[in-house]
Amino acid sequence: MKGPFASVISFLLGFIFTTQCCLGQTLPTHLELINCGPSSDNIAAQIGATTIDVLDYDLGDLNGDGIDEFVAAVETPVIIEDARERLVTIFQKQQGKWILWKSSSAPILNSEECGFFDHFEAIEIYDQGLHLSHNGGSKWRWWMNDTYHYDSLDLALSKHQSYWGSLCDEKVEWEINLTEGIASCVYNRKECPEGFGKNAHLDSLSKSEIFEISGKHRNTLEKRNDTTT
Repeated sequence: MKGPFASVISFLLGFIFTTQCCLGQTLPTHLELINCGPSSDNIAAQIGATTIDVLDYDLGDLNGDGIDEFVAAVETPVIIEDARERLVTIFQKQQGKWILWKSSSAPILNSEECGFFDHFEAIEIYDQGLHLSHNGGSKWRWWMNDTYHYDSLDLALSKHQSYWGSLCDEKVEWEINLTEGIASCVYNRKECPEGFGKNAHLDSLSKSEIFEISGKHRNTLEKRNDTTT
């Protein structure tokens, strides 16, 4: 094909391929960014472990400086109370290298806690917060979500949400907002699946309470415990 049409087609094809290339270079996916984080060998060396298993990881800005941190939940060969040690590790990039910023075993359950199954679910960074989630149970189910935010001094627990309950039986839900100083608890009865019982108890209203929390309650990532929850 010759003439002006050939020139137009060549121009359009070149534009399309160039655009795709530029988009691929300037708009990497979140997964591609995460893969640019520290290697497992690098993480192990910086926390003083011979080797590690990476359970989950994410990338995002935690302290509001516009630069992403890298966070990973890892398991080391160290045995503590019949279970392998688990750590939440956070890295910051300094002069082109990932440097360990924080490391703590406090906010994460090991594989032997709260039953026979591994209850760790995920670690994520979004809305400038660090989010850790656990869940478990069989007949009695439970889940727990913790959120940490940087308060200009440290990463501190800002929100806790938890639930436990059983089919055809009671359920309790907690939401504790340490930033606002408010906690709420809702008690109710959980619905029965079809063929497993009657749901007459669902006619009763749920009970809820709201509490004020003292600003003295402050749990950092390194010192997470259950005193506030």
